[in-house]
Amino acid sequence: MNGVGPGSTSGLPAQLPGVSLLSAGSHLVTGASTALNGSGSGSGQSNKFSSVYKRMAQRRKVPEGELCAVCSDLATGYHYGVASCNGCKTFFRRTIVSEQTFICQYEGKCDVNKNIRCACRHCRFNKCLSVGMDAKAIQNDRDRIGPTKKGKMGSSGSDSDNAVTPVRNGDQEIVENLTHVEGLCKELRHCVLPDVNGVNQALMHDCMLFRTKDLKHDPTTVFKEFYPASMNDVRMWNIREMRICIEWGKTFEAFTRLSINDQLSLVRNFAFTFNLLNRVFYSPDHGPDKIVYQNGAFILREPQQQVQLSGCRLIYPRQMDEIMIPFRKLNITEAEFATFKAAFFFNPDALDLSQKAKEEVADERNKYLSALFTLITNKLGIPLGVQKYGSLLMMTASIQNIIAQNEENMQVMELFKNWEVDPFVKELCMKRA
Repeated sequence: MNGVGPGSTSGLPAQLPGVSLLSAGSHLVTGASTALNGSGSGSGQSNKFSSVYKRMAQRRKVPEGELCAVCSDLATGYHYGVASCNGCKTFFRRTIVSEQTFICQYEGKCDVNKNIRCACRHCRFNKCLSVGMDAKAIQNDRDRIGPTKKGKMGSSGSDSDNAVTPVRNGDQEIVENLTHVEGLCKELRHCVLPDVNGVNQALMHDCMLFRTKDLKHDPTTVFKEFYPASMNDVRMWNIREMRICIEWGKTFEAFTRLSINDQLSLVRNFAFTFNLLNRVFYSPDHGPDKIVYQNGAFILREPQQQVQLSGCRLIYPRQMDEIMIPFRKLNITEAEFATFKAAFFFNPDALDLSQKAKEEVADERNKYLSALFTLITNKLGIPLGVQKYGSLLMMTASIQNIIAQNEENMQVMELFKNWEVDPFVKELCMKRA
């Protein structure tokens, strides 16, 4: 369940592949402005003073140690009439200004606290209202989505070299949400996952990411010692990652709005990519010639006999050279990794995706591409940030080629029966006839 779409992307270079410029959100709260526009000069003066007093009230300092009335994080001030933190202030403003509506998967009974405030936006927004946040206190000029001040740019080349994109609150919240969900995936990765009868049933079940504390710990996922992986290890981690991919997908509100067929189209298109990306990103660094699973099982560049199958092409060296090593050289952070995966997942060209869904999926992809660009360039500046961002996007062609090669290997396994592909994995990863 991720943040609201980004606002202005004035810092986003038009020439970058796969990125469309997104205009700032322009929907403004109309109640207060309508009253002002319909008033005479006396009434307008009264409203003016009223708004001034409201702003003064909101700017008063909160007592030291005061907690946010919404999530119990440390309050930074009185925002929209309520002592609250910057995160909840930004969330409330964006929801009102962008006219967002949310759906709760758990009947509107989700807990809202600083640790899981991003989990359910429906319940978070209702909490904002219930504690007294006032939508009419949002000022059209100051509270529009996007930056309100242009960065100071000198005429010299050095100013340009050090330029950074404005920190946009919408992009920041998107990244925070994705990073929070990434942490939940790491917890679920070490839990016993209940059995499901096929992909459709997995999609229909409630999301497990928000109830990992109710699941038993799986000791087979815990590191004990390093040992050469067998095909049973590969099989176990493949199934686990693809199950987690579906649970991860359910956290996106845009995904849950799609029909079950369109959901299936997206997860079928991305499940093995999710598996592969997590495999190499979370592999502990024991050099460039070894992929290590989290339980200590490892695969060498020249793979041990236990993971070689007759007739299948070796793709482990490519996973190392074209994904794992570049990730490490680029110093990809967990936040960047999580945002990159989200942009990769929402593919409007996914096989069998309905025409109706393509536009919404494309919008979601652009949202995450924009957030990724802002995240990287705000940290590194424009020149280095653009280089890192472009290098990351250029990896997608290699990743897709490796996935296609993996599918060929699965077809060989089916044809020669040299390894039984798990039915759940087969349903997700093999093209239908």
